[in-house]
Amino acid sequence: MNVTLLAIVLYVLVQLGIGWWVSRRIRTEDDYLVAGRNLGYGLAIFTVFATWFGAETCVSAAGAIYESGLSGGSADPFGYAACLILMGLVFAVPLWKRRLTTMGDLFRQRFSPAVERLAVLLIVPTSLFWAAAQIRAFGQVISASSGLHVELTISVAALVVIVYTVSGGLLADAITDLVQGIALILGLGVLFVVVLMNGGAEAVTQVEPARLQLLGGGTVPWYEVAEAWAIPVFGSVVAAELVARVLATRTPTIARNSFLAGGAAYFGIGLIPVTLGLIGAEMLPGLADPEQILPRLAQIHLPGILYVLFAGALVSAILSTVDSTLLVSSSLVSHNIIVPLRPGISEA
Repeated sequence: MNVTLLAIVLYVLVQLGIGWWVSRRIRTEDDYLVAGRNLGYGLAIFTVFATWFGAETCVSAAGAIYESGLSGGSADPFGYAACLILMGLVFAVPLWKRRLTTMGDLFRQRFSPAVERLAVLLIVPTSLFWAAAQIRAFGQVISASSGLHVELTISVAALVVIVYTVSGGLLADAITDLVQGIALILGLGVLFVVVLMNGGAEAVTQVEPARLQLLGGGTVPWYEVAEAWAIPVFGSVVAAELVARVLATRTPTIARNSFLAGGAAYFGIGLIPVTLGLIGAEMLPGLADPEQILPRLAQIHLPGILYVLFAGALVSAILSTVDSTLLVSSSLVSHNIIVPLRPGISEA
């Protein structure tokens, strides 16, 4: 077993340990689904930040910016950061005051149980597709580190995420988001500093001004620009994963401020893949697959233990997104469909 794979295995075991430890504190449905409505600033900010910061932010956004310049980053990190801040400014306090348990409860309160069930049936499949894409990315990271067949590693990745998400609920999710967020910041930060020290600083000065046009510089029709921004900002602000974080906080003030801080952190840390995508086009031009820019920079510039740290950062980004999505999907199915059909069922 090589060092990178061993480190990933140990890292995953830590996540499983956290899930088991938290599971001993779960007594009620609120404990499991919304962390007992008791998250303070520390856990709330990190879990908001980690909810969207996945493989797309680290790998896909860097690849899109490598290929198209800043205009390729309309969704990540700019659009999703704006989405988190919009949630904090407009929706967090009113949602918190409704004392919902899941996003589905809002549809029952405003409309009817039939609309509630319809909403769940529409939300859950899209969330599961998103989780599946992230698990596939996790499996590919393990496959690249171990040489094992990718179908096997994807299956192992899915099993790992399901086990620790099932065991501890949203509180375990929030605590692992804290661990994963710290690992992610360290991994991306190390890569950024090392690349700058090895030619990246000079490459910054060589970036063409046209590639710094965030809105396409007038070359893209305004309605296409508006669509590219509207989907991550207004489409994602109603995501059940974000609503769950609002409902899990201790007070409405914590809910609002955690989203504002989480959005700012998302934007700040998200600028690292943005910058690496821009300068990567100068340092490694002509890549057949632009999404390989971050892994290629890491392979070239990071020795031994630092590359392990970067691999851990990628795994962290993926896990933090997958566990949130799986938990919210299962919460909607259990709380809004199964429990109403079996009113006598115990909370356990």
